[in-house]
Amino acid sequence: MVRKKRPHVATLEEVTITRDGEYAIIAYLDDSVATTQYHIGKDRLARMSDEDILMLWNAGLATKEDDVRSRRDMGPALSRRNTMACVITEAPADPHHPFLQAEGRMFTAMEMAKLLGAHPGWTVRFELVPPENGGAAGD
Repeated sequence: MVRKKRPHVATLEEVTITRDGEYAIIAYLDDSVATTQYHIGKDRLARMSDEDILMLWNAGLATKEDDVRSRRDMGPALSRRNTMACVITEAPADPHHPFLQAEGRMFTAMEMAKLLGAHPGWTVRFELVPPENGGAAGD
């Protein structure tokens, strides 16, 4: 049996969307791409157009692709002593919004969670240092 390709960001012309209870079924017209049962929830799904569903689906796929790319360069942000100095640039609008700067790179809350989640059993210490006390990243 030939394994189907992973779903990718698509347009409405490339997919057919049907509903089944709490799930949106996203079937690519290209048979070589896997069909997906995307859990949204019955009430929310009832209020969504096909375009809304696809926009949500595509955003999730784009985030996953960004996560894969960003994981490759997250590790170097930790020093040899397993420490990381960050500057908070703003309050995050959502978990995928960059708001921490470290080592010349912006991080989202989700990226930080993944970085920390790669060290189960470890202890994490947070120290907030006001800007007037020299709390610049990389110090």
